[in-house]
Amino acid sequence: MEVRTDATPEVVPTLRTLAADLAMRLDFDLDAVEDLRMTVDEACSLLLPAAADGTLTCEFRWASGRVEVNVTVLADQPGLAQEDSLGWQLLTALATSARRMVTPLDDGYLTRVELVRECVTVAR
Repeated sequence: MEVRTDATPEVVPTLRTLAADLAMRLDFDLDAVEDLRMTVDEACSLLLPAAADGTLTCEFRWASGRVEVNVTVLADQPGLAQEDSLGWQLLTALATSARRMVTPLDDGYLTRVELVRECVTVAR
């Protein structure tokens, strides 16, 4: 599922809710649901200030016991939060895995945070 929206803080609660609803439908335990909700919030918060064209894309993929989320913006600058920043530390602590990617384009930099949250209590 892909959601394209304005890159404004007002949309983040909706994206958090989508992630949490998806995790609940996949029978994630409450801690894993909340972890996913907070990782989506943090990924969006890291990328919103960089959104040069005012658009944020959030893509959700899922399977039993696993949710993948990709949050993407087009940025003017290639920088992302440093690995020792509080936001990145929080995101990597709550996600099963997380990575940052910056791809140069003709009109800017495609900047993406990819995260995965797995729930070990869900039968695969």
